[in-house]
Amino acid sequence: MNDADWVGIENEAASVLSRYIQIDTTNPPGNEREGAEFLGDWLSGESIPVTMYHPVPDRANLLAVLKGDGSRSPVLLLHHIDVVPAAGERWSRDPFGGVVEDGHVWGRGAIDNKSLGVMHLMAFALLRRQSVRLKRDVMMLAVSDEEMGGAVGSKWMIDNHWDDIRSEYLWDEGGVGTLGIVGDRPVFAVSVSEKRSVVVILRAGGAGGHGSMAANAPVERLLAALECLRGWSGSVELGPVTIEFLTRLSKTQSFPASWLMRNASRPWGRPLVVGKLSAIPSIDAMLRDTIRVTMLRAGDSANVSPDIAEAVLDVRLLPGTDQGGFLQLVRDVIDDETIEVQATEALTGGAASPSDSDFFRALEQAVLGSSPDAIVTPIQTPVATDSRFFRQRGVKAYGINPGIFTQSEIETIHGVDERISLRNLGMGTRIVYESLLDLCG
Repeated sequence: MNDADWVGIENEAASVLSRYIQIDTTNPPGNEREGAEFLGDWLSGESIPVTMYHPVPDRANLLAVLKGDGSRSPVLLLHHIDVVPAAGERWSRDPFGGVVEDGHVWGRGAIDNKSLGVMHLMAFALLRRQSVRLKRDVMMLAVSDEEMGGAVGSKWMIDNHWDDIRSEYLWDEGGVGTLGIVGDRPVFAVSVSEKRSVVVILRAGGAGGHGSMAANAPVERLLAALECLRGWSGSVELGPVTIEFLTRLSKTQSFPASWLMRNASRPWGRPLVVGKLSAIPSIDAMLRDTIRVTMLRAGDSANVSPDIAEAVLDVRLLPGTDQGGFLQLVRDVIDDETIEVQATEALTGGAASPSDSDFFRALEQAVLGSSPDAIVTPIQTPVATDSRFFRQRGVKAYGINPGIFTQSEIETIHGVDERISLRNLGMGTRIVYESLLDLCG
């Protein structure tokens, strides 16, 4: 395909994404059925049949398959239809307007995760339009409920329809391409492993009373506990994926930083490398267990000290961290036996996916075709994705939205004014298509 064709595809992808964003699939409650039907209608227009699955009313998962000759095992393209809530009054554009302006498509889901879905959708359709003869089945799966744990999305599909989606490779979310965050070369960070997500609740109880007289009240003790945790920082662990990440990332640095990164696991190099990387929040989160306060609950009157106060913590644990031991550490840091510490069961992630696979090599070649000076590297992502369910089944899962994003664009994920440039949308579609052409053609 020539460059002129790709300009047209970029514009088509922008139009599809704009319409997709206009379908409000905020979770909760989800209502992904309308989004799945939109994708299904579009694929039907390309003469590609789809199968719809309805785990509960108004929730839906969609599967489409391009059949190969069966000589190689299938590859599955996965994205989630649901999006997180948007505080619309703070946005400069309607978060569900799908506005195409200033070279970007704006709206909730523009990066997380509807743009990846459109990249998959367009590349999937291009294989059909170009009549590519496939060695593998190429499957596209759009699911509900990723943002709230996947119970009626990927997990439900695996538990109830595994034979329909069984695959060797999975393309999911989890990483992105970046520029200007580390070094002056594009870095495409591909998630091959992820931290485990645990929700921890701190609860302080006791006597409340009049706001002017209550002493040692639950709210005060909870705030003291949170202040203790605010001063805590987990120790850095450099596992195999992180060591490979640093080795590849060293190519973006000049001496002596490049040499230190290549020797990060050595006792004399580790403190210097850790100090440098810890200053970059997105990388620091990959290296250690983290605690973030996300919700506070207490009281309903200004002059009444409540008898219960709660804090909800978003905890992300490294693969090797024991959850029971970590919760005891939280209790020790708080050092207040009156504070209850409760936790959900940690989400397990499965073994890390290899970076020497046919999939990773095809992806790397496609990235270098679009961005010759790029670095493609595996990472252990700090976020939880649906890939964990597939890795538990032995699928080699890889996560990346393959555009080149700035720090300011990345900060709009789950934030205000989420947007993706048309250039990234076109580049990502081309990288997905050329990866699949290499891997499956």
